[in-house]
Amino acid sequence: MESLTEKFGLTAQHGTLFTLATALNEQAMRAVFSNLALRRFGPNWSCAGVRLEVLRRRSQRCVIRYIVDLLDHRHAINSDWRLIGKVYKAGVGEGVFQHMQKLWRSGLFGSTDSAVSMPEPIAFLPDLCLLLQQEIPGEPAKTVLQQNASNAKTIRLLAHVIATLHRAPAVCTEPFAIDDLLQRCHPRYPDLCRACPEVAAKIEFIIENARAFEAQNRHMQFATIHGDFHLGQVHIDHDRAWLLDFDAVCVADPAADLGNLLVFLKSKASRHPEWHDWIAAFLSEYAAMMGPGIASRAPVYEAITHIRRACKCLRLQQAGWQNKMNKMIEQGVACVNQLNTNEVY
Repeated sequence: MESLTEKFGLTAQHGTLFTLATALNEQAMRAVFSNLALRRFGPNWSCAGVRLEVLRRRSQRCVIRYIVDLLDHRHAINSDWRLIGKVYKAGVGEGVFQHMQKLWRSGLFGSTDSAVSMPEPIAFLPDLCLLLQQEIPGEPAKTVLQQNASNAKTIRLLAHVIATLHRAPAVCTEPFAIDDLLQRCHPRYPDLCRACPEVAAKIEFIIENARAFEAQNRHMQFATIHGDFHLGQVHIDHDRAWLLDFDAVCVADPAADLGNLLVFLKSKASRHPEWHDWIAAFLSEYAAMMGPGIASRAPVYEAITHIRRACKCLRLQQAGWQNKMNKMIEQGVACVNQLNTNEVY
């Protein structure tokens, strides 16, 4: 059978979204979804048409909403199948799909009566480097928290979402260490040290302490973590929550997810004092499910997140970026000092 790569003249080029033109071609995708409907729903189903909308487009990936017009030939019934597609660079998306499948099959996220869920992974189409998942309802937790006067329920849901992931089976065998997390800085932190030598010593202070902390806690229990957990990664719809975006999922210290989230929550609390209470409520709810020890390790990962955000400032170089970068590095140093004094937020 002729592959999509041959049919549409695609050439596998690492580092570029070489299949994006096809993924955005409604005529081409109608044939793709007809085959997918046949496999998923049976021989009576086909795709009568496709509408699509680009939700986010970046150099690394493109997120597309597909509204697939399904036709049941036996009963002459049309219905919409709403999917979210993610086009990746070559060699990236299949691993993400495999992680999603493992989590979905664990039973922790797929139950219809559970308060915590995730998008069902539908398929990975290697010829298109395209991951397809079911579209989910709700709004980002960030939006819900801004709109509601009482957010205790949302905060509890947020804690339940990440604790559920941390209880899930390991998605891989090789754990991520501090240095692996630092590899996710873009550009890398040595580039930041060279570009801004005034903060180099502080960055080295943070990293040396983080490595020393890791060495002292080498027997900690690792878990499946999100890897980029923040308020935009959870959708809330009444009493249910969905965890999104599994691109950075790995096995590591679960405190890494807490540290990343706390950086975002504390930045809100600096302007809105009521967020301090929500942070305390989140940590209390999480500790009730996972135990108190994990949160005590969070400051070291807050510091790593501050370095990553500082590197992003260098990359984007938006107005006032030097001041923001300096502040982030200072906050990272403060997190390390908090860890050394065994203070917990």
